[in-house]
Amino acid sequence: MLVAHLADLHLGRGSLGDSQGAERLISFRQAMATLAAYRPDAFLIAGDTFDSPQVDQAIIQEAARVLCGIRNPDGAAIPIVLIPGNHDPADAEKLWRSFSELLESSGCVHLAREPRLIELAGGKLLVEAYPCLTRYSAEPPWEKRLDIARRNGEAVRVVVAHGTLQGGPIPEGETDAYPFTEDEIRALGADYVALGHFHGIYPAWGNGDECLRGCCYAGTHEADQFGGESGYAVLAHLSPGQPTRLRRIKIGRREWRRVVLNGPTDLGQVERLLEEMRGDSAPPRYVVRLEVRSRAAWTPAEAQQLYGLEAALLTLGAQVERRGEIRPCVDVQALDLAELPSGAVKEALLSLKRDLEACQVGHERELFAAALQIGWEKVQEFA
Repeated sequence: MLVAHLADLHLGRGSLGDSQGAERLISFRQAMATLAAYRPDAFLIAGDTFDSPQVDQAIIQEAARVLCGIRNPDGAAIPIVLIPGNHDPADAEKLWRSFSELLESSGCVHLAREPRLIELAGGKLLVEAYPCLTRYSAEPPWEKRLDIARRNGEAVRVVVAHGTLQGGPIPEGETDAYPFTEDEIRALGADYVALGHFHGIYPAWGNGDECLRGCCYAGTHEADQFGGESGYAVLAHLSPGQPTRLRRIKIGRREWRRVVLNGPTDLGQVERLLEEMRGDSAPPRYVVRLEVRSRAAWTPAEAQQLYGLEAALLTLGAQVERRGEIRPCVDVQALDLAELPSGAVKEALLSLKRDLEACQVGHERELFAAALQIGWEKVQEFA
């Protein structure tokens, strides 16, 4: 039995360089088609399909159209179990009524707005679906456990839920969103627990693309932040009485790269990223953050080199943001102050330069040099 597990699609959410969230929809269509090619017996979407109950109607229509149209390579429809998460809870009546109306012609999408036991694959796959009934809850998603007496020895049982694993990486502001513990997961006795809420694969995957694991967060299908194992889906291979084998599939379209610049010596990292993008067939998929971390001295030439690399990244179509300031240090002793207009400012700078040249004490020289640079920069601002 093969199950494709996605979560936290957050359709309708914008991100850096994609304020309307179009990339998330494009990536969603691509993800479903990519996973369908593996011929899964079912899709599990573990909550937060939509970013909020107030998403645009066009997004709801497109999501329903994609889900209703998904087929395997033989043209057969693939069952889909979808639960509301805490961002699109079951009590979002307008959202789910509209979505349900669009699904009326399809019998393959099972929307669980209340806890349900869904039998698929002729009863060989039992899915316990535990939606988020409201935005927040202090109880685990399976507080009201379903009757599972109908299980037979040939069936595999999967739980799909959305909530916060205690001790795990809790999303900011979400500590009271359906909390549960690892012991509670084990007590479910399921062959696989497909979770949503954390925007990355968790527990951390480690090396390789496969592992044996009975529960997992799939994370968001399209990365929307720097860091973390996001942009994946999970394929769960299930057999009665056997350990569940998971395989992660890269489905995200965008590449999120963060380059930390502790000084000019780190410019080589930006150069290597630029070369990588030049060799990529779709460089606009890159989202780049340049983080200036230290107050290291940058010469004007080094600052211009960084600005040039940044412009080259932008020219390739990447979304680029720079955090932190660069203050190029000029060679104050080589400044040609004679070209400045006559006046008090010129005389003050000339006096600072004479004091610098005459000073022999290290820390005092630094003070004179800093004062001279600040004065020179201010003159250039108003020139």
